[in-house]
Amino acid sequence: MFVYQARDADALGEYSSVVYVIVDGDPRGNFSINSTTGRIGVTAPLDYEMIPAGWNGTFTLTVMAVDSEQPSLYDTTAVTIRVHVICTSCLVLA
Repeated sequence: MFVYQARDADALGEYSSVVYVIVDGDPRGNFSINSTTGRIGVTAPLDYEMIPAGWNGTFTLTVMAVDSEQPSLYDTTAVTIRVHVICTSCLVLA
């Protein structure tokens, strides 16, 4: 679906790895992130009607990237995902 990538410019070798985690914006666990690659995906098909009221079909995930140095450095970014309604009961005229 989406890949979030960060780079630790001041580290080499074992300290250059970055770990990714979703820290906010996913109260129902609809999304997952590969902690190594930063790839964000869905844990199950999204249902527009199950999105919390007031969110207008939009999830704004806060994703954090943490480096492996001690002390660790980190940064966050907002990833916006919009879910659109797909009519599953529409008539198709041929």
